Amino acid sequence: MRRSPFNLNFLPEDFRNYILTKVKEEGIFLKISPPRKTKLGDYRYNPYSKTHAISVNIDLSEIQFLITFIHELAHKKCYDLYQGRVSSHGKEWKSLFAGLLVECKREVELTSEWLEQINQVIINPKATSSDFEIEKGEDDFFVNELASETKFKLHSGRSFELIQKRRTRYLCKDLRNGKLYAVSGKALVKEIID
Repeated sequence: MRRSPFNLNFLPEDFRNYILTKVKEEGIFLKISPPRKTKLGDYRYNPYSKTHAISVNIDLSEIQFLITFIHELAHKKCYDLYQGRVSSHGKEWKSLFAGLLVECKREVELTSEWLEQINQVIINPKATSSDFEIEKGEDDFFVNELASETKFKLHSGRSFELIQKRRTRYLCKDLRNGKLYAVSGKALVKEIID
């Protein structure tokens, strides 16, 4: 079935029903996004309109789509409970994420492979999943493969100079405005700048 950013018909019916029920119950605006190089999904709260939005990439497998939606739903529930006073991927979020996955297992039909993937995430909920890493071509580089002081351009069009590694992100200077940013080590580099 051809995928569309306007409906969830590419998902199994019980996945669709689960997601649409949660969207309605939680008052979420759901957007099916084009493929993104640096993230699989996103949660946003707009304090002006007091609205919640979740986006999930359209190119994910069925189980990746479901797990990513639940990952972002856990952020929404964490915001509801703590109003941003806890770490975005801290113990509170991990507990909510794992609980939502356990609940989901009771509500949807899962193949043995899908069940194994969900169980792995329940045991060790992470900010990102190594099972869903972005694949790169032969000539591509990730930021975490670059040396300090390397200047590079991302697929987004922004250009940076790598300053230093932090834990999972890299401190980089934006070449346009000179400001410092934490860039994901898994961000795909479009080109190296001389």
